[in-house]
Amino acid sequence: MNIDIKDVHVGQAIDQRRNELGLSKSELGRRLGIPQQHINRLLERETMETKRLVKACKALDFNFFALFCPVNPQISAYLAAVALDGGDAHNNIGDSGLAAQLTAEQTKVENLNGTIKLLKEQIDSLNAQIIRLDSNLKDKDAIIELLKERRQNM
Repeated sequence: MNIDIKDVHVGQAIDQRRNELGLSKSELGRRLGIPQQHINRLLERETMETKRLVKACKALDFNFFALFCPVNPQISAYLAAVALDGGDAHNNIGDSGLAAQLTAEQTKVENLNGTIKLLKEQIDSLNAQIIRLDSNLKDKDAIIELLKERRQNM
């Protein structure tokens, strides 16, 4: 079996990602739950426990595991079809079937985006209504105060 596994200095990779994100070492420590004084030791390490590396992946929003064994970015229509249908390795629907499924999914997304737009408009309308009602309430409170003052002056 010919697997292309690379040697990766995990600490350097984490430090590079930290710099890309513009994070301080103390912020990295906070995200990882590690005291700041231990961060330098962590960044000097070539290897790391899987559990800690998973935590670093989540904290820095980056898949450090992919550095060890890069995945070929080319995806065949066959693999895409398997992924779309959640099927098995015998689920080869071909390029035209895949294109039809992708078009259907795009239509669903566009419909959902339309629904989201309508809901946002409704939210804006309701917020405007709340502002009007709040103003009415303040006016009524002012009228009540005026009536109380008049009663006291009588």
